Amino acid sequence: MKFFISLTLTLLWFAFMTFLSHQDGEHTSRTSLELAERLSFLEKDTERLNCALRRLAHVGVYAVLAALFVCTLRLGRLPRWPAAALIFWAWADEATKRWIQGRHFSWLDVALNLLGTLLGAAAVCLLG
Repeated sequence: MKFFISLTLTLLWFAFMTFLSHQDGEHTSRTSLELAERLSFLEKDTERLNCALRRLAHVGVYAVLAALFVCTLRLGRLPRWPAAALIFWAWADEATKRWIQGRHFSWLDVALNLLGTLLGAAAVCLLG
C-alpha cells in the first residue's frame, strides 16, 4: 500500500511540476513576480528576488521529484537505475520549452534541474 501511495504522489508531483514548467512566458512571469512581491520582506529588490525564486524553483521541484521517485523505487524493492531517467527529463523539460510562447531553452536551467535531482536523491540515500 505504501508503494502505491508513493507512486501516486510521485506521478502527481511530476504532472504538477510539468504543468508549471510548461506555462507560457506571460503566465510564468506573472506568477513568479506576484510571489516575489509577497516575499519582498526578504529582499527589497523584487526583480532580484524574482530571479532567485525562479532559479530556486528548478532546484526545489526536481529535488522533490527525485526524492519521491527514489522512495517509490525503494518501497517497491525495485532497482535504482530507472532514477537515471530523471537526468534525461532534466534536459527534456527544458528542450520542450522552445515550442511554448515566451519560453526558451536554458542550459543553466538544465544544470539547476540536475542539481535538484542530485540533492533530492542524495537526501533520500543519506536519510534512508
